[in-house]
Amino acid sequence: MKIISRKAFLVGSGASIALPFFASLEKLYAAKNKLSQKPKRFCSIFFPFGVSLPPKSKDPKNIDYEKYHWFPDGDGGKDYRLSKTLAPLESFKKDITVLSGLSHPYYRVIGSGHRNGGLVLNGANIVKGAPNSISLDQLISSKMEGATRFPSLTLSSGGGVGVPLVAQTISVDRYGKFIPALSEPRRIFNHLFAVNKGGPRALQQKRSVLDRTMESANALILKLNPEDQRAFDDYRQSIRELETDLDRAEEWAGIPRPGVDPAAINLEGFKKQGAQSYLDSMFELIYLALKTDSTRVITYQIACEGTCIGDSFPSLLGLPTHHNLSHGTRSEGGYERWAKYDRFLVQQFQKFLVKLKNTPDEDGSLFDNTINLFGSGTSLTHVHKNYPLILAGGKNLGLKHGQYLKYKTELPMNNLLLSLAHCYGIDRESFGDSSGELSEITKA
Repeated sequence: MKIISRKAFLVGSGASIALPFFASLEKLYAAKNKLSQKPKRFCSIFFPFGVSLPPKSKDPKNIDYEKYHWFPDGDGGKDYRLSKTLAPLESFKKDITVLSGLSHPYYRVIGSGHRNGGLVLNGANIVKGAPNSISLDQLISSKMEGATRFPSLTLSSGGGVGVPLVAQTISVDRYGKFIPALSEPRRIFNHLFAVNKGGPRALQQKRSVLDRTMESANALILKLNPEDQRAFDDYRQSIRELETDLDRAEEWAGIPRPGVDPAAINLEGFKKQGAQSYLDSMFELIYLALKTDSTRVITYQIACEGTCIGDSFPSLLGLPTHHNLSHGTRSEGGYERWAKYDRFLVQQFQKFLVKLKNTPDEDGSLFDNTINLFGSGTSLTHVHKNYPLILAGGKNLGLKHGQYLKYKTELPMNNLLLSLAHCYGIDRESFGDSSGELSEITKA
């Protein structure tokens, strides 16, 4: 508790007695928290390999551009027409912004077309061994510390962190380390809504283990040479993160978790569900996490920039793997096949937005209080330019929509991320290689 700490003790006669949980103080804390922190939410949905972008042709028989190009045609503005791929979002046209001309320039020189996925939310300068940096979602999460049971929720279809050049997560912590993503629906559900077994005693046991581990670590580091000590810092950072998690768990131990019926969601793994059911489950869990205010910051990587479970999702439409689709444009019907899957992903996003818009929330709906960023970290296959991006919702956070922003001069995507950070009250003048804000997305 932030009014009286759950770790507070009454001390006397040489003994210390832990204070009990006071329901009245809990209600007071909840009321103060609600007044001081109006709900501001962030959700980022990432997909790999770019989108179908057939070139314009002088041949009147070649209509690939008109039918299968992801971006709207024309120079942008408010009087734009959604492409056929984006047509499922027609009912949201006044509530979304389509962006083109943004990118992370550093990715063009790192020598790997598969690396951008894990860095799309920070645009870190990792050239020549420079360290990684915190991603936007985690920056927002740190601003909301204490408002929800879970500061953030990191999801992907592959799970974990992946390998250095093919990340399975788009979230990066303040130390520049990839945050492992959850991928199994049942585990995600239990993480969010299941009652912890063991209660306070189990938390005490975990803390005792951590205390002993830290004591051993401090004793060991004295025996290491300077180079090994620097390597050991990562280990100690992990322990400190676990301690923070335990502190948070203790603070929320007396607050019941939301009652969510597990029977309402298919919690089987991907192999038992199949692609469509699995995606439905993942988006439903994201929706429920936001609806119950279990967290206000979520990222979901639908697939990684390499071989992973999500790469096979196009098979439900009778298509090759996503990676093969992105490399198949030289064969007849290549752009059509790729655009078919692009549209499918847009449809999944649209169904999620409908749920947010139909859910009442403070001063409107969940949609009004959530900035949703949907898109990829490449345009064409492994091309780190002109990212396909959509902003949706977030009216109560200061976004204005109903426009297609087509930047003819390539701008850092970090300009967008900086602008979004400001929507959450994060006071900073720059983010990575940002060169300014995108004033066009915010209300005057």
